Amino acid sequence: MTTRYLTQNPCYRLGRTIRVRGLMLHSVGTPQPDPLVFIRQFDSPDYTRACVHGFVGPEETWVTLPILETPGAAMRGWHGGMTASNDAYIGIEMTEPDTIRYTGGASFQVLDREAALVHVRQVLARAEDLFTRLCRFHGLDPLADGVILSHAEGGRRGIATNHADPEHLWTGLGMDYTMDRFRRNVAARLAQPSKEEDLDMTLEELLDQLTDQQAHQLMQKAHRHAASLPEPDWSQTEGGWEAATGLGLTDGTAPERPAKRAEVAAMLHRLGLLE
Repeated sequence: MTTRYLTQNPCYRLGRTIRVRGLMLHSVGTPQPDPLVFIRQFDSPDYTRACVHGFVGPEETWVTLPILETPGAAMRGWHGGMTASNDAYIGIEMTEPDTIRYTGGASFQVLDREAALVHVRQVLARAEDLFTRLCRFHGLDPLADGVILSHAEGGRRGIATNHADPEHLWTGLGMDYTMDRFRRNVAARLAQPSKEEDLDMTLEELLDQLTDQQAHQLMQKAHRHAASLPEPDWSQTEGGWEAATGLGLTDGTAPERPAKRAEVAAMLHRLGLLE
């Protein structure tokens, strides 16, 4: 997941916040799979049409407004077309495959169904991941009424404009998928430990199980990596490492490797400070 806020968009500049009551799933309504195309378009002082909280593509998820800083709160976006949705919902856009062509409204012609299905399934999986993270962070129940809605469902409830997305994609491609299934999938993911919790637990268990010798070997490995790093720019500018090498205090290798106490003592001795 990559953060790239729409700092030039007038909505972002307003800086208004909302109490998060739910999440709304959209799709972009045009055959463009690359989220960056939309991000570049939205990130302009002249773009007043919309400002969403994120874009989900087949390979990357982009967060474009602050939504994971404060539990229960987020920056207000322009995504649902009505105050009721913009004041309460985080709005996420999914990109659409470039193997469809719109023929009018929400109707489209499918040029390559298999390729289109691959795109939509990948994007849905990423959207389920993101909505799971948002539900966990904001304490939302994905199965509670009105917590997760599509744009189309929001329209039928009278809290968003009358759009068909994203269900029109599944219908047009003949997919066995619904918003109810999306909500169930998010709930199932939410019931599992988060990846962060899994990682923390694994590290704690690993540290408990390491012997002192193994911990020392781990430190040596980290030092070997540090020894492979080049001299940083600031050090080159100051010239201290070059001067120390010229004086014979060091051999000029591995400037980023931590110094052992014996090495520090040797450098002090070479300077005549221990005599």
